[in-house]
Amino acid sequence: MANPHYHPTPESQYLKNESGQYPTDDHVMAAAYGPPSHPPTEVKPHTEPVPAFIPTPGGTGKPWGAVAEFANGTDLLDAAKKALAAGYKHLDAWTPFYVHGMKEAIGRTRSRLPVFTLAGGLTGLTAAATLQFYLMTYYYPTIVGGKEYRAWEAFVPVFFEMTILFSGFFTLFSLIGLCGLPKFFHPLDSHPTFNRSTQAGFFLTIEAQDASFNPDVTRAFLESLGGKHVAVVEA
Repeated sequence: MANPHYHPTPESQYLKNESGQYPTDDHVMAAAYGPPSHPPTEVKPHTEPVPAFIPTPGGTGKPWGAVAEFANGTDLLDAAKKALAAGYKHLDAWTPFYVHGMKEAIGRTRSRLPVFTLAGGLTGLTAAATLQFYLMTYYYPTIVGGKEYRAWEAFVPVFFEMTILFSGFFTLFSLIGLCGLPKFFHPLDSHPTFNRSTQAGFFLTIEAQDASFNPDVTRAFLESLGGKHVAVVEA
């Protein structure tokens, strides 16, 4: 109903099915507000020309990568697919909201985060089992309610709690590490229009560590895809 990718349809057919009827009362209510606005087709110009090479404070003199701005998510998605097909591997997309299909378009696969979560869960479970069985059967054996020292049924709540606790900690700190945080400055922060990425800007970057990266060639390639404010940013 929200039509996030804007599949053009005549206003007379907006939210209607093939028979020309509204499927539900919700469709009728949504249609009363009118069709969604069209996405922008042009990148908002910057007040000053964006230089081809953007230095960063305390830069190394070497390029971090190239960045280009696009008008909307559809244009960015198409550009990402073409860049991947051209042989670029170290791609990234920066958008104010999730764009369906972007993960595959920039060559990303499933996150490694679940592996760290599983490792944390197994670590917590192992620690809980080792701690409880060691204490109750060796270090300080205690009979509780007439049960054996190693009555595992009483240990189940701690098994569960430590498994969840360690899973949460491993997930949190692994996420921080995989995201490269904490990071108080990124070379892209020097790009004069990159702050739009959290509002209404759509950016594609190709990092210099890519085997196919060449400052001039990559910059020209991004311009050929329709990118605006294309620049190479210093590392």
